[in-house]
Amino acid sequence: MPELLRFDAYMDEALYGTAGFYERGGHPGSRDGDFATSVELGSLFARCVANYLDRTWVELGCPDPFVVLEGGASRGTLCRDVLAAVDGCRDAVRYVMVERTESQRQAALGIAGEAAALADLPAGPLVGVVVANELLDNLPIRLLERAPAGWDEVHVEVGPQHTTQVRQPAPDDASAMATALAPDAPVGSRIPLQLRASVWVRRALRLLEAGRVLIFDYGMRTTASLAQRPQDEWLRTYRSQRRADDPLEAPGTADITCEVAFDQLPLGAKMSPQAGWLGAHGIESMTAAARALWERSRANPTAETLAARALLDEAAALVDPRSFGAFWVAEWRVG
Repeated sequence: MPELLRFDAYMDEALYGTAGFYERGGHPGSRDGDFATSVELGSLFARCVANYLDRTWVELGCPDPFVVLEGGASRGTLCRDVLAAVDGCRDAVRYVMVERTESQRQAALGIAGEAAALADLPAGPLVGVVVANELLDNLPIRLLERAPAGWDEVHVEVGPQHTTQVRQPAPDDASAMATALAPDAPVGSRIPLQLRASVWVRRALRLLEAGRVLIFDYGMRTTASLAQRPQDEWLRTYRSQRRADDPLEAPGTADITCEVAFDQLPLGAKMSPQAGWLGAHGIESMTAAARALWERSRANPTAETLAARALLDEAAALVDPRSFGAFWVAEWRVG
């Protein structure tokens, strides 16, 4: 018999189930994998995060311990590079990687053995920073479509030979939420309800006695702006560094990700584009020497000159307004 799943349940199973993308050996977060993030381009991103942690530690009164929780830590690359780069808070920092998938947690411990690894956020209270890079876009969404008389919710019928979409009238609470978020959505348009992302940020805020929640992700400020775009622009799948098929095609073989609608997250965040945030946390000074060396020696490049060029290329990718540079950075402050 076919099984009827709400879209968020289907997405959760396709990503994290026993035959899901992460459990069956998908290759997230690597240059030769299914997709790469700012972390895998090199160490510049982590060095900027380390500068932020050092500044925040001072702002909070130099607490010891100073806890850093990384949500969606994957294989531990950011943890390793941050711990190598922090300065002022080095002796106080206690780094905890939070990764749902067991195989990823074990890989993370192998790369960043100085840190602890948990399957979920711990209990508070604590003083420190909760950071997540490209986590919220991976949390399962409910999917709603504007109908002539209100809103329908998308379900997925999973059978032995086929997987198809089924629309049913949305529950009253989901319909009311969709109307509030996208009151002028045209008939036939779709929006995500990112309840799990909102809950995750709220949990992170609640466990802090004092500190920051820092989120890096791609998306839009408002749900209404997503309603004006085709679904396949903001609900995507990735395989081997390329956009893949419909999310219902071969579930478990590709990553499924959704642009974050930041108006669905808790209020009070300070937001800035990633390019500006990296600039404020030292990326220009980190690349100044490499830029000067390249300008002096590019006519007769040495191995050192080519290494400088690679660093400049990494920086350019991180601030590219057509890519990572256009990601949003959201910061909430507690205490």
